Amino acid sequence: MKYVLLAHLAATLFMVGVIWFVQVVHYPLFSRVGPEKFSLYSEAHSRLTTYVVGPPMLVEAATALLLVFRRPEGGRLPPR
Repeated sequence: MKYVLLAHLAATLFMVGVIWFVQVVHYPLFSRVGPEKFSLYSEAHSRLTTYVVGPPMLVEAATALLLVFRRPEGGRLPPR
């Protein structure tokens, strides 16, 4: 389970980096595309971003499920 936790952490940290990059770099550049090319640029951005974020999102989802249903030894749920 140690490797599951590490894989989850790595995927999550990767996604945090991607999210910050998109927020700081990509989204501000949308305003420079112009109205005539905006929809084409936006669609390409969404399509191509999927290739970058899809695999780590799948790793995050799979490892999250494993961590929920097969908690690491010593892992406890918080009290209600």
